[in-house]
Amino acid sequence: MTVLSTRALNRATLARQLLLDRAGLRPLDAVSHLGGLQAQEPQEPYVGLHARLRAFAPAELSALLTGRQVVRTHLMRRTVHLVTAEDALAWRGRHEAMLRQRVLGVYRAELAGVDLDDLAEAARAVMADGRPRTMAEVARELVGRWPEPGKRALGEMVVAALVPMAQLPPRGLWRQKAGVRNLPLTTWLGRDIAPPPAPG
Repeated sequence: MTVLSTRALNRATLARQLLLDRAGLRPLDAVSHLGGLQAQEPQEPYVGLHARLRAFAPAELSALLTGRQVVRTHLMRRTVHLVTAEDALAWRGRHEAMLRQRVLGVYRAELAGVDLDDLAEAARAVMADGRPRTMAEVARELVGRWPEPGKRALGEMVVAALVPMAQLPPRGLWRQKAGVRNLPLTTWLGRDIAPPPAPG
């Protein structure tokens, strides 16, 4: 087995991230290859792809968002990432336990005594009408049943962890500013999320 030097490992990592040379990939293929892009700030994926691709046109990425081929959703580190629709559906179930723990790391005291499975069920019922909602709107629908945690804790737990959500366009479109409106991933993409693998 060959052991890579620190420099060789550095170069391999940069090459894997398409940061040594601009690639001739289409935006969808690049997002898939990279395993997603950080998208907490809505315009970040455009900068990330511009730095990596030879002929990147921002309108192409906007079209992928409106065409539901890529989505903005909470994944790694509980931050918003831009990933392909296929990856979002394949990975989201695997991230749920981590996302719950990340939100509890901030709101454990506020959410003490809240049955998270009951909260998830109630939130799915709220979102079942197919109407996009802000986090505050979701929380307002739930705070009557769970007044103690407060709207912020309820909203964060639901939107970032319990109900897999897509942040809808126009948020994330090139040079557009828009608030966050959420819809369940399964509703937005019209497909089910892959279940997490069985333990063991």
